[in-house]
Amino acid sequence: MHHRFVNVDGLSVFCREAGSVDAPVLLLPHGYPCSSFQFRRLMPALANRWRTIAADYPGFGYSDTPAPATFGYDFNA
Repeated sequence: MHHRFVNVDGLSVFCREAGSVDAPVLLLPHGYPCSSFQFRRLMPALANRWRTIAADYPGFGYSDTPAPATFGYDFNA
């Protein structure tokens, strides 16, 4: 398992990755109010066949938490 931060539109977004970079990608989006932490045990179990990627949405986990005045914390945004 690898952990890193990715810059997305000026926000620092935390990502967990496991598996070979040549494998098919399996994106694991978390629910509300969770984070990528919920996949910490699942990802290594799938890593022999998939490249798994789980990110913390802005305002969750280790990702940046922008001010509500500058970021839309709703499904439309």
